[in-house]
Amino acid sequence: MRDDPKSFIEHLSELRKRIVISAFATATGTVASFFLKEKLFDFRHGLLTLPLRLRPSDIMATFFGTLSRAGVGSYILNLFQLFFYSRTSNADTIKLFAAAPTEKFMVVFKASFAFGALLAAPIVLYQVWIFILPALKQHEKNYVMPLFLIGLFFFLVGAVFAFFIVAPAAMPVLAGLLPAEDIINQWRLEYYFSFIIRLMLAFGLAFELPMVMGFIAKIGIIDAATFRNKKKIAIVLIFIASAAFTPQDPFTMLLMAIPLMGLYWLGIRFAMMAGARNARILSG
Repeated sequence: MRDDPKSFIEHLSELRKRIVISAFATATGTVASFFLKEKLFDFRHGLLTLPLRLRPSDIMATFFGTLSRAGVGSYILNLFQLFFYSRTSNADTIKLFAAAPTEKFMVVFKASFAFGALLAAPIVLYQVWIFILPALKQHEKNYVMPLFLIGLFFFLVGAVFAFFIVAPAAMPVLAGLLPAEDIINQWRLEYYFSFIIRLMLAFGLAFELPMVMGFIAKIGIIDAATFRNKKKIAIVLIFIASAAFTPQDPFTMLLMAIPLMGLYWLGIRFAMMAGARNARILSG
């Protein structure tokens, strides 16, 4: 890697090279995902329809069953496990349908592209890192990559939480708002897919809250003490943001707001660490 500055044309050439490699990796992942569409879309076993099959009662029953097998109050936990296994779910009444000739193809293509991009993410992120690395100073290199990896971790945790916890919990509530004998739960495949993707993106971005708070404290705009003193205002803002990010129902808004309040306290810890680091730099 050269130490002398590159010209504008050389930067454009380098950028084109990184984009081509990233696009090829994404296209390869998309094609591979397309050939696995049966595993993605099979209603009984596919990954994309898992939120329709994964009942909250099953999650709780598995949780209590794990505790019971560990020998933690086995008799009482067995009762809880049997109770949750006995619960029924309104999600069982949901049927997906395609309302246009090309709807199945478009949803399969979008899902294949999303999974392909996920498979290609390590290659794409590496290309981005290689492109920006020469522009970073040594002290910037020391914290940019760790911060990026921590931010990526929080995004993935939020997306996984939305897919495996929030969506399965929201489906029965949304399907059971009106009696099933009056309103049939037939959801368009396109709308269902968009709902899941929006939910994962919203929670992934929302779970970046500790990183944002740490960054704000790092650059000196708001310190940890202010975050702690303004927690009531923060709770109101969390509920407003949750209502804006989630689909138009109060249940999923609540499922976002509750973990965000916990993440806010984690963000205060991040802000304290950032403030302590700034104090050491100024004193040393």
